[in-house]
Amino acid sequence: MKIIKMLLVAGLVMPGLALADASDYSYIEGAYLQGEISEVEVDGFGVEASLEFIDRFLAVASFTDLDQDDDGIGADLEGDITSVGLGFIFGRNETASVYGTVSHIEYDVRGRLGAFVFGDDSEGAQFELGARMNLSPEAELYVAAKHTDLGEDDGDTALDAGLVYQFLPALSGMLTYSRNDDDDIMGLGLRLNF
Repeated sequence: MKIIKMLLVAGLVMPGLALADASDYSYIEGAYLQGEISEVEVDGFGVEASLEFIDRFLAVASFTDLDQDDDGIGADLEGDITSVGLGFIFGRNETASVYGTVSHIEYDVRGRLGAFVFGDDSEGAQFELGARMNLSPEAELYVAAKHTDLGEDDGDTALDAGLVYQFLPALSGMLTYSRNDDDDIMGLGLRLNF
């Protein structure tokens, strides 16, 4: 039975891998995000951009804005995450690529609980190592591990996964998921390749 399952998986995956093109690292994408951070329901949007400016060298940037999904508890929470960095494509062929990035990241969290108003700003470094695999000429699967270090033993590692499906030569839809110890965020959005 195990052999049959392995053959079925190989039969489904291998033809798509044989037809796929190399991953494109010059894009901008936007997504609606929804999930839970430290047991608080949040939603908002995220924008990410990547530019391969020299063969295999990347410039990356992102902005995420999340707000409390339901303020029925009398509190209002919102936060922004901004990052800017550089990356490198370690290896790539017609079907897959492996990349890494190093970014400066800033968190800005604001909140209100009754008359009490608070805010917190943090900054640090984020390290990402990921792989992108083309399942067919239109579909791409990616997985990545992101480690964020804000100093003073304030670090976090998240696992990301996503599916990108190309509708037009430069336009794709995407479904993303990110998970760490306390948080999970899902996203639905569009990617524009240039």
